[in-house]
Amino acid sequence: MRKMVSILLALVLVLGLATSALAADYKIAILTGTTTQGEEEFRAAEKLKEQYPGMVITDTYPDNFSSEVETTIGKILQFAADPQVKAIIMVQSVQGTTAAITQIKNDLGRDDILFLAGVPAEDPADIAGAADVVMGVDEINGGYQIVETIKEWGCDVLVHYSFARHMGYETIVARYNILVEQCEDAGIEFVFRDAPDPTGDAGMTGAQQFILEDVPLVMQEYAGKKVAFFCTNCGMQEALQAAVLAQENAYYPLPCCPSPFHGFPASFGLAVEPEDYGNIDAYLTKSAAVLKEKNALSRFSTWAVPVNMSMIYGGFEYAKAYIEGGFSEKTNIDELKKALSSAAGAEAALSTYVDGNGKEVSNYFMLLFDNLDFNDYLK
Repeated sequence: MRKMVSILLALVLVLGLATSALAADYKIAILTGTTTQGEEEFRAAEKLKEQYPGMVITDTYPDNFSSEVETTIGKILQFAADPQVKAIIMVQSVQGTTAAITQIKNDLGRDDILFLAGVPAEDPADIAGAADVVMGVDEINGGYQIVETIKEWGCDVLVHYSFARHMGYETIVARYNILVEQCEDAGIEFVFRDAPDPTGDAGMTGAQQFILEDVPLVMQEYAGKKVAFFCTNCGMQEALQAAVLAQENAYYPLPCCPSPFHGFPASFGLAVEPEDYGNIDAYLTKSAAVLKEKNALSRFSTWAVPVNMSMIYGGFEYAKAYIEGGFSEKTNIDELKKALSSAAGAEAALSTYVDGNGKEVSNYFMLLFDNLDFNDYLK
């Protein structure tokens, strides 16, 4: 059955009607990456800023965020220096987020600010100890989803691209271990390929070039086999998608941050029109047409829901409701699920994160949506 998902959602319609909020006496600050690191969250924040001028303020963390932590901290502190700022939303929550929140609470005494941290890059216990709400992609169940998909496709090999920095993230390692285990159970060969870190000397360009050159080499090595590819880095998705698209027996089960807009517009040669963000089905129909033309319709999948964008819109709705007295607890899973589901136009499956020692992190919420079959979007 075709999954009918319309984003930008029913939420945007609500935003358009809520003109009285333009005169709100508070501000909601949103920190995202640039279009290089995460275009969909950048565009979502930009849209909210246009919709709520003066109420929503935005900024971006540096592309080379791992070596410019102090810059990120400074930007978050600058938000908190404005007494009208009552909520700060960060997607992605890169290195420096925990330190910034801690400084804001301890040094500025701003316990009145609601902190929402999406797609955290720091240790779950650390970020959850600082932020009020943490939102992450359900990488644990995402691991199961990836293997289930490539098993249905009849893949023989799964190639996993990552690098040392990412392999130090607890949630990425947890998904990695599930991929290894599930591939073994399914009789699929698992291969780890060490890729350049985009924040290193080679930069994003070097990392992307590595992917473009390495995928054909892998396909030569496994000639005659169906090979699926997965990469843990956002900025490398476009290169991986383009490389897979060019190889007959290459498969792409899911982006690292699942979304119809995560790398795909450029890799498919599609321009994203403003109306595409408001009609995901129409955009997916255009994507399916490209894949059919490239004989790759059954070699790609993603979520029909842009997860990072949903965190921005859902986080905004959650923060707005909290600030305006809709609920009193800073951490409220029922209200969060309602806001995220409204933002996504689809039911959000939420679960609390459980670390490797079996300890539940009660304010760290994992989001999971169904993946799609592009065949369902053919006209």
